[in-house]
Amino acid sequence: MVPALVLTLFLIVYMGLRPVSNMFGDTWNYAYIYNKMPVRPAIFAIDLNSEWLWGFIMNTCKASHLTVSTWFLIIEIGYLGLALLGLKLLLGENSWMAMLFFLSAFSTFTYGTNGIRNGLACSTCIFAMAYSANRNISQMLISGFILLLAFGIHRSIALPIAAFLLASYVIKSPKIAIYFWIASIGLSLVAGGTLINLFAGLGFDDRMSSYSQMSEADASEFSQTGFRWDFLLYSAMPIWLTWYVNQKAEKERILYGETEEEQETGVLGAGRIADAHSMRVFNILATTYILANSFWVMVISAAFSNRFAYLSWFLYPVVIAYGVIRLHIWEDQDKKAGLILLGHAAFTHIMFLLGK
Repeated sequence: MVPALVLTLFLIVYMGLRPVSNMFGDTWNYAYIYNKMPVRPAIFAIDLNSEWLWGFIMNTCKASHLTVSTWFLIIEIGYLGLALLGLKLLLGENSWMAMLFFLSAFSTFTYGTNGIRNGLACSTCIFAMAYSANRNISQMLISGFILLLAFGIHRSIALPIAAFLLASYVIKSPKIAIYFWIASIGLSLVAGGTLINLFAGLGFDDRMSSYSQMSEADASEFSQTGFRWDFLLYSAMPIWLTWYVNQKAEKERILYGETEEEQETGVLGAGRIADAHSMRVFNILATTYILANSFWVMVISAAFSNRFAYLSWFLYPVVIAYGVIRLHIWEDQDKKAGLILLGHAAFTHIMFLLGK
């Protein structure tokens, strides 16, 4: 936990006290809004029709006469700090490696400096999911309240929240979610434009509607539009891992019969790949990721697709880390986990070198 905490604190300061510059995407825009907003009392009032908690945080910092850099630092504490706490709850004795997966993910730096509202909401979501993992009633109620807070930061978080609820209480097998993900590719190729307009009309995020109405000239400001096969391939890695785990568990059940834990809990792989609790948590995290990513695949051709990809990508390193750390998948798994981590970080570095 000590090296994980030290590295996280370093990055909180490094990212939080970044220069206010358009080099960091929306950093300049957020700073401009913060500096121009009037000083007024901050009122904590839940309003499901607005991002009330984000406004409360901004108003509180402004009323306290904090500089914009201090405000960014506070946001960074929440963004990276809640992720660390969530991973500590999920993978306690392996927090160091789990945090390395999170910090080296392709989207982590971007959503700590550019899409900071979305990033903070998603880290809050990670903490809530981890907190409810033991299925204790009081913990689940508290987790529900934390998810409500995440919704108050960024309303688009409704998507992973809905996926999490489906994964927890409705969809028992990740394979069903995988089939849905595959079907979403076909739907996107055949009826992508219709789906974009349909989801834009749902109104859970105002930006979706505005992006769906972009002209070709406006869309040209994005680095690339159209169906993103590269992003799709990247997104498939946790899905492949989930499929592999389930296939391995099924084959071993056929060869050796059900374990006592499988018979008692009905959780495939319990007592063989991992204990029933760990298998259940992995299935929930993986299914949540797959369902949320399926939504993004359906609107992948739109100019805003990379922004909405993060509504699943924030769980990408969590699913990978939990799978290779907690589950028993291969021989010499510690070595394979290290190689996977190196490949995971190398991809991020290559994308940085390519200017992506």
